[in-house]
Amino acid sequence: MNLINDQWLPVRRRSGRRERIAPWELTDGHDSDPVTALDAARPDFQGALAQFLIGLLQTAAAPDAQRGIDWDEWLEAPPSPQQLQELVGPYVDYFELGGEGPRFLQDFDELDDDPKPIASLLIEIPGANTLRNNTDHFIKRGGVNHICPACAAAALFTLQTSAPGGGAGHRTSLRGGGPLTTLVVLDPKGEKVAATLWRDLWLNILPQSHICQLTGNSERAEPAAIFPWLAPTRISGKGGEDTLPEHAHPLQMYWGMPRRIRLELEAPVEGECDICSTASETLLSRYVTKNYGINYSGAWEHPLTPHYIDEKSGMPMPNHAQPGGFSFRHWSGWITPGEARKPAQVVSYFHEHRRMDNAQLRLWSSGYDMDNMKARAWYETTVPLYLLPEGEGRRRFIRQVDNLIDAATQAAYYTRSAVKEAWFSRPGDAKGDTSFIRHEFMVRTEEAFYTLLRESHEVALNGGDEVPLRERWLQRLRSEAERLFEERAESGALDEGELARIARAHIDLRKRLKGNKLYELLGLSKPKKVKTMGVKETANAD
Repeated sequence: MNLINDQWLPVRRRSGRRERIAPWELTDGHDSDPVTALDAARPDFQGALAQFLIGLLQTAAAPDAQRGIDWDEWLEAPPSPQQLQELVGPYVDYFELGGEGPRFLQDFDELDDDPKPIASLLIEIPGANTLRNNTDHFIKRGGVNHICPACAAAALFTLQTSAPGGGAGHRTSLRGGGPLTTLVVLDPKGEKVAATLWRDLWLNILPQSHICQLTGNSERAEPAAIFPWLAPTRISGKGGEDTLPEHAHPLQMYWGMPRRIRLELEAPVEGECDICSTASETLLSRYVTKNYGINYSGAWEHPLTPHYIDEKSGMPMPNHAQPGGFSFRHWSGWITPGEARKPAQVVSYFHEHRRMDNAQLRLWSSGYDMDNMKARAWYETTVPLYLLPEGEGRRRFIRQVDNLIDAATQAAYYTRSAVKEAWFSRPGDAKGDTSFIRHEFMVRTEEAFYTLLRESHEVALNGGDEVPLRERWLQRLRSEAERLFEERAESGALDEGELARIARAHIDLRKRLKGNKLYELLGLSKPKKVKTMGVKETANAD
């Protein structure tokens, strides 16, 4: 199968019709019945295939005045399928899944190791130790035995792009295990600019002139510096060497290949794919892998991933999904720059250089939450994306959003601590994970946050006073914290001692919610206490 010429990508059109297309057919029927979304059988394949297409467009069709490719024009009126086919044509030979020559994302050489079941290409499949110990309680062995070439290609790209640690010498992806990916997309409910798959991909394509600013060595222009499967693998470990940005072209970040893999294509079987249920005469059952493949090291900064600044080294480090999933507290880290955070470069570039005042934009975030080799969860979400031109308005907006999130995080901490103090006589010694309380607090306040976010954006855009919005947020945080505490701490049959402990915890929670900290985080002035008829009262009391 050739991943450029053949129709293997599952998609949906606006009419609801589902089909498979070749990558260059993305714009087929764009004016009548456009392709609106990928239609993969698994959510991680969905995210990986979007990155595959972005990588292909970035490599073969980046906006470039010398080639007559204008980003704005192609966003409005996409190129024809024939134009796209001509642009990706020079890369066809690099995207063969099988055959005698180089194979897409597979080791250049045959590998002499024992074959593994094809299911092990899937990140969540239990490893050898788990199977030996019979501890595959939740994800059972044996569910996937044969998969079609299209699912094999999607699984291969997903693994190479998100590779977790896989034992001695089995390398992680260029961004570590299960990296977070953030993409700019159109709101499907937006009325002014119709959302299509082409546009969602094109929003994340950087101009050709920007590629040399990415990490990597843009002087290494030979094909194998971009597509590492075109040459013998840079072996790592003993006697090998790490792969630093100086050793590869920046575009290799889209085509990273940390794992040494060869699919066994020589003895296919006929039947139904265990992932997508498609009938096929060429189902795959096994593959071979070997350790000590490419070990990406150094200051790689993938353009589709937000980074945080490591306090010790000062280096940007890729973000990963964490237990508890996503909430609005991640919004700033994904979208606005700060001293300790860098949004994905495609997001930053969009913020700085793209103007789509009429479009409703969102940010699609996705990634695996990994515990070393174990996949704990796959998370994905979309959040509103608000942009502002450089200037005081943007600075005020960023400061406002940071204030809202910091105060919510502190209020969630207060609530969680108070519930623990109510539950346990010695809360500091209590074991067990109570992070679900913080998560629940964030979920309950999420709708109010995004309402305030929209209003704050309007204030920053048109001028006005953000203080009333922050005061409203303070009231909401207090009321939700008390409500959640009462539901969690005061449920069930309670004896006298427990009631007293709960009452003390409740009083302390109220004191914290009305203390200085939340006022400081929100940039609000705390009302002064005044005396009225011998009784202390608070001006502008809640």
